[in-house]
Amino acid sequence: MKITIKNLGGLKSAEYELGDLTVVCGKNNTGKTYAAYALYGFLDYWRNDYEFRVDSALIEEIQNNEEGLIKQEQIRDYLPKNLERASKKYCREQLPKVLGYSPESSKRFENCEFRVEVNRISTTPLFEPEMELYLRLPKNNELHIIKTDTDGKSIKIYQQYQQISQKSSAHPLIYLYLSKLISGEIIPYASFASADRIGAAMFSNELRYLRDELYQKKEFSFREKIPIKYPLPVSKNLNTIRDSLLSPPQLTEDIQQVFCELLGGNFEITNGKLYFIPLHSDNLSLTVTESSSSVRSLLSLWLQLCNKTSKQDFPNLFMIDEPEMNLHPENQRLLARIFARLVNMGYKIYITTHSDYIVKELNTLIILNRRNKNSDEAMKQYGYSEKEFLDPNKVRVYMAQEIEIKKTLEKKTIQPVIPNCTFIRANIDELGIDLPSFDKTIDEMNRIQMELLAGDDDE
Repeated sequence: MKITIKNLGGLKSAEYELGDLTVVCGKNNTGKTYAAYALYGFLDYWRNDYEFRVDSALIEEIQNNEEGLIKQEQIRDYLPKNLERASKKYCREQLPKVLGYSPESSKRFENCEFRVEVNRISTTPLFEPEMELYLRLPKNNELHIIKTDTDGKSIKIYQQYQQISQKSSAHPLIYLYLSKLISGEIIPYASFASADRIGAAMFSNELRYLRDELYQKKEFSFREKIPIKYPLPVSKNLNTIRDSLLSPPQLTEDIQQVFCELLGGNFEITNGKLYFIPLHSDNLSLTVTESSSSVRSLLSLWLQLCNKTSKQDFPNLFMIDEPEMNLHPENQRLLARIFARLVNMGYKIYITTHSDYIVKELNTLIILNRRNKNSDEAMKQYGYSEKEFLDPNKVRVYMAQEIEIKKTLEKKTIQPVIPNCTFIRANIDELGIDLPSFDKTIDEMNRIQMELLAGDDDE
């Protein structure tokens, strides 16, 4: 998937593509979080709100098919056009809301551009396999069941739940649902752990209580009086915690093992309350507020990795803003290894980070993938596993940095007030990631210390 962004906050222009593991680094206020929010918002819009469009001639053609069958070949050519249309509508109508802006402030997005393009359309099955959607038609209250086959190459439409074997012709409204059925390998199902996730874990109950109290007092206009606006990923974090307490999630065994290793314990939901259970403790259960900040930081990711009741609710792209928050360098390295495991299990990871430890550990995992004569000894000595080896072809790393634009006025050089930033792709090969920005800062710190210590020799 290729993403193009222009004039979004401090991000003047950026063009990047998703890998199985995508890492965006850079200084503060260079557009990393805005770009991540914008991408997540689009993926959420595509799955939940976008109305897929096809020609009326195709609708008529499929309606004449008594089997109620829609083949991927009939829809495939419509996908690029719909992505272009969805990108424009999203940028114009939804993007300010995704970023938490009020309608009055949305004018600053008038020159913004956001575009999503996809590859692998011709080589990947178009539809998500074994999915079911339900549509009740407004005119006659008739229920339709829309099902994809096991290969993701066709859709079949059934009429009436009680008579699921009955064939039905396609209704025009059904095409509005096609965006929900596109394969997650082409357009990912995404979840987002925002940098506000610790606050969401701590105060989700209080925020929900305050909102309920305002409704009970019949303050119907409170939205205008007290606007409660969060960026979409923050709101989703709150909802994830709420929904999990209502319907306790379960982790697959391999993910459970990964989190035990990282947290030194695990989460548990009992009687609608969330607890952290440390390993090797005698029946010790800690609430979220009693747990460490590192535990609260990782709660959101844990909830997102849990199995959901329906396939379309389960993400295959996990987006995490500053995953290193509140983690000791040792745990940051371990988290990088967990990301590699998840990638090798078939998930996609997207992170924004300031952590040199995470980037350098990813480097190590890429070098281990070469399997030279020292690999086995390093695995034994430092506890690495083949499950953590990273194929460099699966990794994309970008540096968000300011474009060197200067304006000349009366022979004076004036720097722009708002930074103009872009994404620069780092070179990656079997020897690791070529990302000098972190090294530059560390080298400067070392040089300063060496110069200061050199003064001792003159005494």
